[in-house]
Amino acid sequence: MTSPTVLHLTNDAQPEVHLGFGKAFGDLAADGLLTHVPAAPVALLSRGRDEALAEIHRVAEQARPELLFVRTPGRFPWTDQDVAGLLRRLGSPTVVLWEGDPWGGRKAVPASLAAWLRHADTVFTVGLGIQARVLGQHTARPVRYISQTVPERLWTDTPVPDADDVAYDVMHIGSCFVRFGVLERIDGARQRSRMVRSLQRLPGCRFAVHGNGWRGPGALGPVPFDDQVRALRSARISANWDHFAGRDGYFSNRLPISLYAGRPHVTTRPLNTPWLPGPEHGLHCVDSPAEVVDRVADLLRSDPGELHRAGLAGHDWVRTRLTNGNALRYMLGAYLDVPPPPADPWEAIAAMDPLPAGGGRTGRHELGKGART
Repeated sequence: MTSPTVLHLTNDAQPEVHLGFGKAFGDLAADGLLTHVPAAPVALLSRGRDEALAEIHRVAEQARPELLFVRTPGRFPWTDQDVAGLLRRLGSPTVVLWEGDPWGGRKAVPASLAAWLRHADTVFTVGLGIQARVLGQHTARPVRYISQTVPERLWTDTPVPDADDVAYDVMHIGSCFVRFGVLERIDGARQRSRMVRSLQRLPGCRFAVHGNGWRGPGALGPVPFDDQVRALRSARISANWDHFAGRDGYFSNRLPISLYAGRPHVTTRPLNTPWLPGPEHGLHCVDSPAEVVDRVADLLRSDPGELHRAGLAGHDWVRTRLTNGNALRYMLGAYLDVPPPPADPWEAIAAMDPLPAGGGRTGRHELGKGART
């Protein structure tokens, strides 16, 4: 039996260097479960939009996929006509859309994402509630939940180092989106700024912050994405305040990345995520920037050995659970014969979906049979 072909449209600008979900697809392909054909529209834009679209059509028509996996449209200027035309020429394959950014408020859904939302058979995103309602304005399909994961490009064979000789006590990675101290350009930016300023003033704390827009003690400027784990391991603890806090299931990928780094992590409490680990795995979720600072101060007074053991437990927890491989198997499982992800925590993640019993969490759908709006 021939394995089904999946056309993987990714938003990577340098797919030859980093291909999001690339290893996850590669593992499934190596097991003979699918044929993986990647294409990176954004990387083709240097040729001009028309030539880039022509190349996408060439790759897609040669592959003749049964399923399209769209890893967020990103910066490619898709129109509804572009998407409809591509799918029509391919014989209407099944479309699974993954969207990893929060939207709403000051951050409007871009036209390219709206175009794919209108044609997707299944939409997965990293938050429900407000996020689902915002995306749901562009799709008739139920918006399904998918957890953030540790990007494959950050995985390393280097063991988690001890925290005995670190340069800092606390590290935050994230940019400042507040102007003149009060005007926020993105939801939650003022709360993040308040947290950073308070940590800068915390007595006896060697605090460092990576990101654009910060000034004052410990401001180190931006850090390359691929250096995040190394940066986080240069401190005893990491701290964060997410933008778009208070959305069902939403947390940024800072949470799994920080746990993967192997350091205790203090962060915004995500709503309705009882499946996440707790302090025994180094994860401390709180309800305000002031509580972040208080919890950090408590942790800095605690036994260093206990801190390190909790960080190691968090590293082990996330590296076997919140991976791209598990997420991909979860998303494709309704359409393809792929192994399911581990029950812990993916059964609880599935239970977050706003779907009726028998409405899609289990069972297999026939490829190419989704009715689109």
